[in-house]
Amino acid sequence: MKIRISGCILILVTFCLFIPPVSLPQSGPLGIFEQQDDIGKVDKTGSATYDAEHQEYIIQGAGANMWFDRDEFHFVWKRLRGDFILTTRAQFIGAGVEAHRKLGWIVRSSLDSDSAQVNAAVHGDGLTSLQFRRAKGGSTEELKSSLNGADVIQLERKGNAYTMSVAQFGGAFVTQQLSDLTLGNEVYVGLYVCSHNKGVIEKARFGDVRITVPARENFVPYRDYIGSNLEILDIESGRRKIIYRSPESIQAPNW
Repeated sequence: MKIRISGCILILVTFCLFIPPVSLPQSGPLGIFEQQDDIGKVDKTGSATYDAEHQEYIIQGAGANMWFDRDEFHFVWKRLRGDFILTTRAQFIGAGVEAHRKLGWIVRSSLDSDSAQVNAAVHGDGLTSLQFRRAKGGSTEELKSSLNGADVIQLERKGNAYTMSVAQFGGAFVTQQLSDLTLGNEVYVGLYVCSHNKGVIEKARFGDVRITVPARENFVPYRDYIGSNLEILDIESGRRKIIYRSPESIQAPNW
């Protein structure tokens, strides 16, 4: 990452998954995602919108829970293969009803409610955990983080290993790792909200959403490229905005 300071903003060059450049690189109705669905038999229909100007997602979801042998939640997703790193800065909107309403990243084998899955979850009461189901219809397991109330959420896949890294904005990451979860090469990846109450809709905001595909093992610098983003970082708020994407390496903001 390269940085140039200009007034109250930083201009960043970051490296991540390449999507063909347009004037606003996340300008579709769901930004970088393909589709949205309610997973499971929810009583209230969820929804998601993408604000292209601020590059933020507002997701509303219901659902009784994401636990035991099935899940109910609203899901904004895309299909991915291989290794990746998912990052966002997220928070609930409003006081909420249930202490265990959840938001976060999730990776699933299918859209079935009882699918094998892993998710980085932040609950309404601040509980932060890596939750997972090893097989279709199996019981959900959990690795709790020592950090409470995370608002920066990262979930990385490397082979069959999944690492959750969470932080309070401006602080250090705290990690939990699951080393042996098989979900298949092609998976459903995205953001979710679960209200933990069938009769309630909860709402959350997701900003700084990034999907990064790491360099392959035999990557040769200056011969191979993974793509670059040109971003503006507002120093006061910490919010980032992508203003240009390239399939090659932007070496420095010499423009």
